[in-house]
This record gives sequence, structure tokens and C-alpha cells, in this order.
Amino acid sequence: MPDRLKKQMGRLKEINWSELVRKAIEARILVEMSRRRRDTHMALEAARKQDEIAEVLASRYNGPWSGVKVIRHWREHRYSSSMPP
Repeated sequence: MPDRLKKQMGRLKEINWSELVRKAIEARILVEMSRRRRDTHMALEAARKQDEIAEVLASRYNGPWSGVKVIRHWREHRYSSSMPP
């Protein structure tokens, strides 16, 4: 801790600095835990939606549908009209 800050804290003896810091840490932990829960929830929701989309696409095609094959096809044909489909 910088000496200047320590001196300023020393002038305010009525403040319980360890309690203040403990409360600030506890508050930050709650914020971070909430953020992680929210991020996990959002990731699970996105995965659920992705599964729904994959099911819809699979139902539109006869036989197995492969997203990898579709992506490869469009990458190969994106800029070249000379390549056969």
C-alpha cells in the first residue's frame, strides 16, 4: 500500500478499514457469482436454440444433414463462379 494512502487512512481513525474492505470484497464476489450464473444461463439457452435449428434443418433434408459439409460447400463456392457446384 502506498505510504500516502496509508497516511490518509490513518487520519480517518473512526473508519474500520478492514470491515470496509471485507464488505467490498463480499459485494464483488456476489457480483461475479451473479455474472457467472447469467453467462452460464445464456450459454445453455444458446445451445438449446442451436439444437432446435439443427433439428429443423435435419427435417428439411433427406438423410443426414451435415453443417460442416454446408459450410465447406459455401466457402469453396463463395467467390468463384468457375467452380462446379
